[in-house]
Amino acid sequence: MTLGTHVAFAAVLYLGGATLFGYRPDWIGGALAAVAAILPDIDLPPSKIGRLFFWVSVPLERRFGHRTLTHSLVGLAGLAVVVSPLWLLQPLYFWCVVGGYWSHLWLDMLNIRGVDLLWPSPVRLVTPGNRNWRLEVGSKAEMILLSALLVTTLALVPLSQLGFRDALQVLLQSFEIAVEQYQRNAGTHWYDLELTATDNLTLARITGRYPVAGVWKGGFIVLHEGHPRAVGRSEAHHHLLPVTARLIEGEPLKVQSVRVEMKGRTLRWLLGKIDQRRVYYLNGEIQTARIEPVANIDRYQPVMYSGQTMTLRYARAQELGPWLDLVAAKGEVFVQFWLRPGEQAVVFEVGNDPPADPIPAELRAFL
Repeated sequence: MTLGTHVAFAAVLYLGGATLFGYRPDWIGGALAAVAAILPDIDLPPSKIGRLFFWVSVPLERRFGHRTLTHSLVGLAGLAVVVSPLWLLQPLYFWCVVGGYWSHLWLDMLNIRGVDLLWPSPVRLVTPGNRNWRLEVGSKAEMILLSALLVTTLALVPLSQLGFRDALQVLLQSFEIAVEQYQRNAGTHWYDLELTATDNLTLARITGRYPVAGVWKGGFIVLHEGHPRAVGRSEAHHHLLPVTARLIEGEPLKVQSVRVEMKGRTLRWLLGKIDQRRVYYLNGEIQTARIEPVANIDRYQPVMYSGQTMTLRYARAQELGPWLDLVAAKGEVFVQFWLRPGEQAVVFEVGNDPPADPIPAELRAFL
């Protein structure tokens, strides 16, 4: 086959692998695969790589002939040993070289002559077995194959950036694949959910693009009109029933988490330490001396109070109003600050403020 066909076939395998197996393609991997795809023809002096390395190609052809040593499993194994240090640098680059080299052997099996894949055995491998279906180098049939490979390469460029399941999610707008995609990448980027859904309580249809805060019982927590709401398939657990959903990746995200011991402290005190201009969420559990009615712990709420236990899941100041002055008997809260690229880390100091007394003063006299 010609150089262009070998490079195009290697590109299809490289981008197709990225689409199926989810690795991120880059220009280094692509260049390594392309170079490796033309390397076996170093045993042919008239080839482009043979002319470039004529001091290698001429002796190789005289000693072994074309499509023998360099087109065999022995040559492939030798190359793998030579480039094995790439495994320590980046395993993907190692497989780009080995895979690119193998793509050349695979494609040359389509030629009328085939390759001596099992060299030094004289057995020659060809495919397909019918000689009339095999291709001559530079023939019209090879040009048709090259055109098909180039079209496939162009189609795989956007798909390889997404991966097969993520590309399927974009096409089908599948909610389940969107959840899986987010769970796989949570904490690495900001995400929005392009959503069409039905409100489980009012049956109203909502459509829009909503920031994703987290996940809840197989679904999402999104900010809808500034308030966290759960999106999912269960009427008991979620507020919104998705019809179509597409996850949209945004800027890189860095999450800075700070653990705060809450014994003897109030949520008002905690909010006083937080710069409200920052994007933040509160997660954790607090136990109090005050007893509240048992809440519905199945449906998502930013603040859930059941008995003497308060649970926070992606809560912010606006959700904490009724409980700001409640003193914690014990518990801890993690403050998550979500930072955009270029934003400075948050300076968060709890300080040495004396904790509040969890026992009201009027009850002290009875102790």
